[in-house]
Amino acid sequence: MKTKLRTCTNEFLEAFKRDFDEKYLDLYRNLDRAAIQKLFENDEIYEINHEFEYQLLKPGDEVHNTIAVYSALNWLTPVQATQEEMWFTMLNTVYLDYLLASLKQVANHQNFDQHIKNYLFFYGSTIRAQLTQRLSKYWWVGKRLYDEQNADTDPYWLIRFFCELDLSGKAIIFFASKLTNNQDIALGIVEGIYARRDRVKNVKETYSYINKHFNMIGGVKVLDITTRAQVKQETMDFIDYFTANPHTLPVKNRQIII
Repeated sequence: MKTKLRTCTNEFLEAFKRDFDEKYLDLYRNLDRAAIQKLFENDEIYEINHEFEYQLLKPGDEVHNTIAVYSALNWLTPVQATQEEMWFTMLNTVYLDYLLASLKQVANHQNFDQHIKNYLFFYGSTIRAQLTQRLSKYWWVGKRLYDEQNADTDPYWLIRFFCELDLSGKAIIFFASKLTNNQDIALGIVEGIYARRDRVKNVKETYSYINKHFNMIGGVKVLDITTRAQVKQETMDFIDYFTANPHTLPVKNRQIII
C-alpha cells in the first residue's frame, strides 16, 4: 500500500516534548488510540510529497522491522533521516498501530514511562538518539548494514544476523563508536563475527570488545583506508586469538562472549 511521508513543525514537536508529562503521557500509558490520533489532526502535521510502500511492522520482530523500514525508505538521504520531526510524526500516524502494540508488550515494565519516551523522541547525542527512537533505529541500522556488494543476492544478510538478538543494545554500543562511521569497517567487523559465529556469541559484549581492539590498533593502522576484507580478516584473527587464549578476556565477559 502506497502512503506519503508525514512530519510536523518544529514548534509542535518542542511543545509536545515540553508538555508531555503533564498533558500526553497518560494517553500513551492507556494506549488511547483515538485520543492520540486526534492530537495529530491539525495544521502543524503535514504530508511530504514522497510516497513509499508501507509495510506492516511486527512488535518484537527486529529483523523484519529493520528490513521493512529501510527497504521502504532507503531513498531518504542521511540529512532527511536525522529529522526527529519526521520519525516522531510517522510513528504517531502511519505506524500508530505498531507503536501501541509495542507499548502494550512493555506496559508492565517498571520503567514503562521511559520506554514510551524512548520510543517517541530523540534523546542524547545525535547517533545515540537516532538509534534509540523506534523508527529511526530501524532505518539507521538498515542504512549502516545494507550490503551493496551482495545487492544481486541478499543485501540484508548481515542485517538478519545483527538484528536477531538485542538490537538496541548492540546498535548503540557498536554504531556509537566513531570507528564504525566507516561503513566498510562496520560491515567487515559484522561479517567477521558472522564467520566465527561458532566461536563467539552474537551479543553486544562481543561487538564492544572487538571495537576496543580496533580502537587500540587505530594508531598503528590507518583504519579509514583499510578495506572491508582486511577488517573481516583482522576480526577473525582476533577472535581466533582470544578464543584460543580465553585468559586474555576480562573475567566478567568470558562466559558472555564465548
